[in-house]
Amino acid sequence: MAPNDDQLATLVPAEISDGPESIPRASSPPNVPSREDGVAFAWNPSSKSLCQTHSISIDESHPLMILHNPRFDILEPTWTRIQEFLKLETPGSENLILPSLEVANVFLGLFFEVFYEQSPVLHLPTLTVDCLPSPLLSAMIIISATYSRIRHTRRFSILMLDRARQNLQALIEVDKSLTRHPETIYASSLLVYTGLWCGNKGAFETAEAFRGSLVTYFRRLFQPKTKVADAAGSRVEDHWRAWATSEFKRRLRWYVYMIDSQFPAILNIRSMMSLAEVARWDCPGDDVSEPSRIGAIWEAQVKSLGSSSAPEFGILCKALADKRRPHSTNLTRSVSTITDNISPWTQFLVLSSLASQALDWSHDWSVQVGSDLAMLQDKGRDCHREGLRIRDNIIASLESWEFYYGTKHSDNVIPDGTQSPVLYFQKASHILRGLVNIQLHTCVVDLQDALGKGGASAVDESLSRLRIYFTNGYTGCVGSHREPPYESLDTFAKSVMETASIMSSPTLQSPTPYSIFGVFLNHVLQWAFLKSSPETLKSHLRNHLQVIASSYHGQGVSELTGILDFGLSTADPTEINRDRSHLVLMQAAQNLALLGTWGASLNLALLLQLRAKT
Repeated sequence: MAPNDDQLATLVPAEISDGPESIPRASSPPNVPSREDGVAFAWNPSSKSLCQTHSISIDESHPLMILHNPRFDILEPTWTRIQEFLKLETPGSENLILPSLEVANVFLGLFFEVFYEQSPVLHLPTLTVDCLPSPLLSAMIIISATYSRIRHTRRFSILMLDRARQNLQALIEVDKSLTRHPETIYASSLLVYTGLWCGNKGAFETAEAFRGSLVTYFRRLFQPKTKVADAAGSRVEDHWRAWATSEFKRRLRWYVYMIDSQFPAILNIRSMMSLAEVARWDCPGDDVSEPSRIGAIWEAQVKSLGSSSAPEFGILCKALADKRRPHSTNLTRSVSTITDNISPWTQFLVLSSLASQALDWSHDWSVQVGSDLAMLQDKGRDCHREGLRIRDNIIASLESWEFYYGTKHSDNVIPDGTQSPVLYFQKASHILRGLVNIQLHTCVVDLQDALGKGGASAVDESLSRLRIYFTNGYTGCVGSHREPPYESLDTFAKSVMETASIMSSPTLQSPTPYSIFGVFLNHVLQWAFLKSSPETLKSHLRNHLQVIASSYHGQGVSELTGILDFGLSTADPTEINRDRSHLVLMQAAQNLALLGTWGASLNLALLLQLRAKT
C-alpha cells in the first residue's frame, strides 16, 4: 500500500519532550521554539533562555539505581567541591538545581558504561575518580545525564553545560596555567562535544567557537614521548603509572583531533587540524595492555609484546591507504607489519583524515564547476583533469582502507547492545564511510541550501544545480549521450542501502553523532533526487530501486524502498500537488526521532518536518 501523509504524521513523540511547554507542533525540547527551527543549528542570540524548573531524582526501584556499579563513585567532599565549582554565577546565568550525590554517582557510572567507548582517554585501572578536577567531573555528569533519559535531564544537562563552560573559562582567566593541564583540555573537549550534539542551538554556536580555543590550548601542550625504561623510580608500579600518564596524554590529543574531524565529516566545515600537523604523532596505544589492573601483569605484557613504540600516524596512513593494497598481494613485509595490528580507533582516525580530504576536494570542485554544464563536461581543461585526479586518489585510498577494514573485521559480527571502544569505532567507521561517499558524489552545500540554509532565494538555485549534477553525473565523467549516468544511479543506490542498514540495526544506530547524520544526510540526498530529477531520470531510479528491493530483504529496506518508489512514480495529472518528495522528509523525521538520546536528532527531525510542509 502506498504511504500517505496520515501514516507519516507523527514525528517527534510527545514523551521525548522535556518540559511543560505546550505548543501546537512537534516540540524542539532543547530549545525555546522559534522561527529558527526551520534552519539547522540557526539561533537567535536574543531568544529566551531555557530555565530549570524541576530537580532530578531517581527512584530506588529504577533500573539505573538497581544496576548501578559503584566502581566510579565519588565521595561527599568531592561532590561538595563540584558544587562549589558550579556555584559561581555569571550575570544572566539561569538557576541550576543540582541532584543528590547518589544521583550524581549514577550519572558518573553511566559515563563509563555508555560514553567511555567513544572517549577511551583515561586509563581506568590507575584511575582514582575523586582525584579528577571539578570541571572534568562536571562534564562527565553532563554527558551521562543525557544518556540516562530521566525526565528533565536534557534541560538540566544544557544548563549545567553552560554553567560549567562559563566557570571553567573564568578559572582560566584567573590562572592561565590551567590551559597546560591535560585534565582541563579533556574537560573542554567533552564540553565542546556536548555543546555540538545536545541539540541546544545556543550551545552549538558556543561550542563551535570554543573549538578554536580547545585546539589552540592543545597545540601548546607539551607531548613528551615517555618510554617505560625512562620512568622515574625503579618499581614496576612507578613504570606502570608513568606509562598510564603518557598514554593519557597521547589518547587525549587523538580525542581532540577526532572532535575537530567531526566538523568536516558531519557538518561540512573544514577542520582546524591538518594531516601534516598530526603525521608525526604516535598512534593510540594498543588496547591489549589497556585492561591491565596490576602493574606486574602490565610489565609481562610489555615484555611479551616488545618495547617498540607505536607507529607514527603519517607512516600508518600511507601504509593503510596504499593504493596497491586492493590489487596486489605482494606488499612489502614492512607495510604488512605496520598495518596488521592497528586498533579500530586508529583505523577510524585514518578514515577521518580521508573524510577531511574528501570535504576539501568537494568544496574546491563545487567552486570550480558551479552550475556550469559546459565546465562539468569539459574534460580537456587542466583544472577539470586535476580535480578528477585528486578525487580518484581519494577514492583509491578509501578502497585500500576498505579492503583492510573488510579483511580485519569480516568475521567479527557485532552483537546488538554490545559496547566497547573497539566496537564503537567499528560501527562509526561503517557510517563514516557512507558519509564520505556522499561528499565525493554530490555537493553537500547545495543539499543544505535546498533545505533552506541559504535563504528562500537559494532553494531554487541549489535544486537547479543538483538537477544538473544528477542528470549528467557530478563529475561529468560520462558523455552526454549516456543516460542516466551510472554515477548518479550508484550514489542513489548506496544512499538507500546505507539508510536501510542503519535503521534496521540498533547496533549501527548507537555510534552517535555519526548515526544521526548518516540517517539525516542520506535521507536528504534521496529527497533531492526525487525533488530535482527530471521524469526520465526518475524512471531509471525507480527501475534501479526495484532491483534493490528484490535483491535485499528486511523491514528497513522494504519500508524505505516503498516510500521512494511511491515518490518516484508518475503522479495522477489531476492531483493538486504532484510532488511527493516530502514523504521522504517525513520518513526521515520519524527515523531521527527514534535516535533521540542526543537532542541534535530531534532538532533535525523538526527541521525536516517543517521543510516537508513548505
